[in-house]
Amino acid sequence: MVRFIAVLTTTLLITISCSGNADPPFRGTLWAPDTSEIINETDPTHFKTLTEVPDNPRKMFDRRSGWITLTPFLFEATFTNGKTIEVQVNPEFVSKKTAREVALMYLVPIGRLPTLLLQDVDTIWLHNGYANFGGGNNNLLIHHEQGLKFMDLGNLEEAFIHEASHTSLDAYHYNDKWKAAQKADGSFISTYARDYPNREDVAESFPMYYALRYKPTRIPQSLRETIIKTMPNRILYFDKNLPGLEPKLP
Repeated sequence: MVRFIAVLTTTLLITISCSGNADPPFRGTLWAPDTSEIINETDPTHFKTLTEVPDNPRKMFDRRSGWITLTPFLFEATFTNGKTIEVQVNPEFVSKKTAREVALMYLVPIGRLPTLLLQDVDTIWLHNGYANFGGGNNNLLIHHEQGLKFMDLGNLEEAFIHEASHTSLDAYHYNDKWKAAQKADGSFISTYARDYPNREDVAESFPMYYALRYKPTRIPQSLRETIIKTMPNRILYFDKNLPGLEPKLP
């Protein structure tokens, strides 16, 4: 089944015409129908251990108040792919025991991401409150109340795909070749990508590419066709420029 899809995809990429300036099919790919199972609980996780380390002051970003300097609860998370991440948990969680329990809720899903998306993630900022997640700054930003909502909706891993794309892909792929792929496609996968083409297009496009190439049986044929029709040249770009993706197939 997977081999057939790959051959079909290649054929369509060669023959399909550009869709022009068509309206994007989705408002945002995180909220697109049938995308909440791209990565799920059946996938293995690279997460290995979470170890307490001495607490020391850190500069963190909190969407509720901006940049802050405080002394968070500190942990070191290790992964079987060799990655180590410092986890900085806002002391508003009161105790290190609680901070550890909350951190573990996110580290297992983060460990399910392809290793390439964790390459530049050195720290995690974990706060309470209902506010957007974030990527960049060699970091993943988590607000726990928003995280609980993602868990309820089943798209926590997909949220991390988007944010980790900011952290580990943006700096390498907003280049002339990417701009040429954008122009050749003549369309965007989401209005969010269209409205912020130099900031959100990679992070919006990559999850759909990953689903198409690495988890094709977890999305319906109609969605595969939409991805292929909307961003054929971006797909070719990723094919040529993301050699570090391990094939974590269904």
